[in-house]
Amino acid sequence: MALYMESGDLGIWMWNPTWIGDGISLSIGRPTWFNACECRRACYLHNANQETIHIYQEMKLVFESYEWWRVETKKHAYMNVLNLLKDHKDEQSKNDQKKRLLKSLHKKAMLINLKNLISINATSFELRCQSLLGSGYHPILMNWNTNIDCCNWDGVTCDHFTGDVIDLDLSCGMLRGTIHPNTTLFDLPHLQRLNLAFNDLANSQLPRKIGNLSKSLTSLNISGCGFTGQIPSEISLLPKLVSLDLSWNGLVSLEPRIFNNLIQNSTLLRELLLHHVSISSSLPTFLNISSSLTTLVVGFTGLRGKLPDNIFNIQNLEELDMSGNEGITGPLPKVNISVISRLKRLGLSSTRLSGKIPYSIGHLNSLNTLHLRSCGLMGSLPKSLVNLRHLTTLDLADNMFNGTLPSFLFTLPSLEVIELSYNMFSGSLPSELFTQRSLKKLYLSHNQFDGRIDVLDQGSIRQTFQQLLNLTALDLSNNRFTDIGNNNFSGTIPHVCGEELKGLILNGNQFEGEVPSCFSESEQLEVLDLGNNRLNGEFPDQLGRLPNLKLLVLKANKFTGAIESSSMIENPFHSLRVLDLSQNEFGGHLPRKYFQSFDAMKNVVKDGKNTYLGLNVSISISRGFYSVVVVVKGQQLSFERISNDYTIVDLSSNNFEGEIPNEICSLNSLIVLNLSSNNLNGQIPHAIGNLSEIESLDLSGNQLTGKIPQGLADITTLGVLNLSQNHLVGRIPSGGQFNTFSTSFEGNSGLCGFPLPKHCEHPSTPPQLDADEDKEIGFTWEVVMLGFGCGTVLGLAIGYLMLSTGRPKWFNAIADEIEHMVQRRQNKRR
Repeated sequence: MALYMESGDLGIWMWNPTWIGDGISLSIGRPTWFNACECRRACYLHNANQETIHIYQEMKLVFESYEWWRVETKKHAYMNVLNLLKDHKDEQSKNDQKKRLLKSLHKKAMLINLKNLISINATSFELRCQSLLGSGYHPILMNWNTNIDCCNWDGVTCDHFTGDVIDLDLSCGMLRGTIHPNTTLFDLPHLQRLNLAFNDLANSQLPRKIGNLSKSLTSLNISGCGFTGQIPSEISLLPKLVSLDLSWNGLVSLEPRIFNNLIQNSTLLRELLLHHVSISSSLPTFLNISSSLTTLVVGFTGLRGKLPDNIFNIQNLEELDMSGNEGITGPLPKVNISVISRLKRLGLSSTRLSGKIPYSIGHLNSLNTLHLRSCGLMGSLPKSLVNLRHLTTLDLADNMFNGTLPSFLFTLPSLEVIELSYNMFSGSLPSELFTQRSLKKLYLSHNQFDGRIDVLDQGSIRQTFQQLLNLTALDLSNNRFTDIGNNNFSGTIPHVCGEELKGLILNGNQFEGEVPSCFSESEQLEVLDLGNNRLNGEFPDQLGRLPNLKLLVLKANKFTGAIESSSMIENPFHSLRVLDLSQNEFGGHLPRKYFQSFDAMKNVVKDGKNTYLGLNVSISISRGFYSVVVVVKGQQLSFERISNDYTIVDLSSNNFEGEIPNEICSLNSLIVLNLSSNNLNGQIPHAIGNLSEIESLDLSGNQLTGKIPQGLADITTLGVLNLSQNHLVGRIPSGGQFNTFSTSFEGNSGLCGFPLPKHCEHPSTPPQLDADEDKEIGFTWEVVMLGFGCGTVLGLAIGYLMLSTGRPKWFNAIADEIEHMVQRRQNKRR
């Protein structure tokens, strides 16, 4: 029986024919090329270009073997059918192996092509990624070893049965570069999830090739990558898409038409995150969105108009964030009580809403987070808020709410964070406030609270704070409590340390005594502000052991003594970014040891985001803000927001003496340095120019001598400079901002030159060296002048001799010889 086979299958086999009578028996063995391929795969070079070449060479060999099989099959048309049927199962298995190999080679080539186009480097999101991943933060592509199956690479997940790449997670991968429009990244036909979040892919645009994944893609995340340009319309033609995150790409825009298609026609889409993506669209009166959508984040997108009437009753919607759209106006719509709302998180902060919070908001009984900060809302808080039994965070700061603080707020069993700063609340604080055991953060600053706080009398203050077991931040500053002045708390600071304490602000009271030693046990403490009190004693150097302390303010107290640490704490205050010890009575030398260990003030990496430090008198630690007052040129300037990369050292108005140590010049990320009104002497360090980020420098009111270093004039960031009331001498350096500092040099009688009216007497005279520098060089100006005189006399004598001979033959001979040498060189060049 004859059987003719010609198939498109990529089976590649070695046939061993043996004769049995009139027929041919064919046995099927292990393909010889298989072992060869395995050997070749083990020999891939690490160079990316060579890796790609080898993969395609291997694929070429596979297809050449396939052509050989087709020819051999035609030569031996007569085959034993029984043997073929017997071995059919084995053939199928081997065919599957070969298909998987080809597929592996193909997908590996596409991923290596991506690797070739992207470099590996720390990005501006390094701090964010480190906080998210901890020790797991590393450059992903560096572990892409081509000697192993790409399904085992970091960030790559394959289907267990088919071997197809279905998940590519390169988030926080330290990637830097530009995604090319023709990248092979979107040629993986079975890719379901793609995550490129928090890499530096600046100036990249989302290619139209994203449409190639229309049959498979369910999740796309390119947040925080620096993408630019228009999002292609193909993004709305991905029918299987469940999650789409384009957030934090400030130069990306989305056409309103595409936006509407996404929210209305994507039947499987559950999460749509477009924070900081430009949409610039007007809101409709009635918002029609897909019933599948549960999360809609469109903050800072340029949306405008009044909120749709049904905004709080959209079916299945659990999270809605429209914060930062200042074009959103009008009152908050009423909640339709006939429709069950699933809304859990609502954010409308930094909009231009008006009016009161409607009573019907109490029907959003699934709500756990409510952010209405900076909206322009007014009136009293509705009693219906008591129905929000699942509420954990209530942020109503920076509005015009008034009336008394309702006690029912502190009966909500899950409430952890209350932010009501910068409003017009008045009256006394309810006693229920101090019995809310779930409360973690409470911010009531800048209101009009008055009267007594009965539970905070001196006899029970410690016991009261101890009842708030989970409290980590409390701010009651800038109110009108009658018996305690400007919050005028008196007595000693209560022992509210606790292991979970992250921030404590007791600024502007009348606390006395020393700083409690228990603070050194609060390892989570980030912000400690005890300024403007009556505290005394020595500097609390035990705080240097706190690993997370970022801000320490002890200004305007009565501390005394030296602050040079004598303890054995290794690397003290290494996380500190703001230190304010001004207006005390500290003395001795400036603390060299501390300056050496202020690691957080050196080589600060800018994270590219508006993240802020610690907690604020008005704004919460969860928001990352803190306000601080710094003295600049004798004026108190308030920094309302201290960002995470902002660094300040203020030691002004104390009794420090001695020279300014060179160690302070190693703080090359320092923004504000104030050492004014002390007794410092000596010269300004020449290394002061290393403070390349400094914006404000105040050394006034000391006993500094010598010249102003030129390096100071070379700092381009310097905007405020005060060197007045010292004993500086010499010409004022020129360059940079120095020409604009007209009053910065007053009270230094030895200074001259612009911008002072006093002219320097000998502008051409070489600058005078210091005595120690003269010795190092090895000569003095007396020697120079002596040599100059001798040379003059000798020159006059030789000139007289030449003229008296009538013909200076020896001089002419030398000149002729030089001319002859020049002529010969010119002839050679020709």
